[in-house]
Amino acid sequence: MMENSRIIRALSRMVGVLLMICVLWACGDSREIVIHGDLRGAKTFLEGKALYFGNAETRNFVDTAVVREGKFEFRVNTDEGFVPFRAAIVFETGNPDWPHQLVGYKNPYFKKTSESNFYAEQGVMDLQLDTIQVFTPKNKVVIFKMDKVNPQTEVLFRHYAFKGNVKGKIDNYGYNESIVRKHPYSLDLLRTLNFSKTSLDAREAKHLLSLFDPKLHSNPGYIALKTYFEYENKTGSDFPTEVALKTTDDKSVSEVLVDSSKHNLIVFWASWCGPCRMEIPQIKKLYESKGADLNVVSISVDKDQNAWKKAMEKEQMPWKQFLLPAGETYAMLDKKYNLQTIPIWVLLDGDGKVVEQHVGYDTGDNAMDLKVAALLK
Repeated sequence: MMENSRIIRALSRMVGVLLMICVLWACGDSREIVIHGDLRGAKTFLEGKALYFGNAETRNFVDTAVVREGKFEFRVNTDEGFVPFRAAIVFETGNPDWPHQLVGYKNPYFKKTSESNFYAEQGVMDLQLDTIQVFTPKNKVVIFKMDKVNPQTEVLFRHYAFKGNVKGKIDNYGYNESIVRKHPYSLDLLRTLNFSKTSLDAREAKHLLSLFDPKLHSNPGYIALKTYFEYENKTGSDFPTEVALKTTDDKSVSEVLVDSSKHNLIVFWASWCGPCRMEIPQIKKLYESKGADLNVVSISVDKDQNAWKKAMEKEQMPWKQFLLPAGETYAMLDKKYNLQTIPIWVLLDGDGKVVEQHVGYDTGDNAMDLKVAALLK
């Protein structure tokens, strides 16, 4: 009888192991990101073509899949320290001027709304084709439906926004607090707070930050915001005497960027920022025509150092180039010049005081080379 009991227990353990293997085989390892795509047939223009799954923040692809019989799959291994990231899927267009096209995702919370990003989380996501719209042979829009929206993506799709300081609108404080308390795990709300920090009362913004889940306290976005709120800007928009930066040969330097004998142009940009890259030819024209009277410095806010280096190799910018590291220096410059929207150029005099500051890329009479040149006369 005892022998039979041991056999039964052993068989039970074996069945348990087999069931676990079946679950992992069917659903993927819980540490994996698995995305199944179904185009509902093999007669779409994507059949046999490659799709790319990537990080929407760094613009780096993390996996590739080929559409076979109307289906595709991405499968990415992650480690214990994995953090969900804002993601995108693209396909090749065949147009060298616009080589990749984002696919879209139907938003279940807003009618007739589609999204271009989602949050990649560990686990399985199933995508099924909703519509394909063909505007021209080179302009096609592909929209998928998600069978189940994961928690991080849900907050992104709901488009929450913090309400700024408005006289007499005390209820704004309550609303802002309520959405963080409802979604304290949300990386997108943390990102939204970063973009909203200048429109909120400083004490309220710090309070909202404190409401996020402790699991996010090691997140670079949380650390950056905490550093920002703790930094006390006593010199207004004046450029600091020295700033801690990184060079192209990976050295950390404390650099004096303001030349007291000239005007100084500081340009904030990033490799992934299309308008920033479009502005570079204008800076080159300015550098060639006014270099004797103008000290030009570009500071990248890239998080991916390799992407920055690749952009540097392609753009061949002959003036000083630096990378802005995370930490107090980033917080200091962000507090002075609000680096959330780039490109930004700041024209300084020889004492580091702002002559003019501009956000965004312009052409024609408003092109930066013409505007800065006019200010130097």
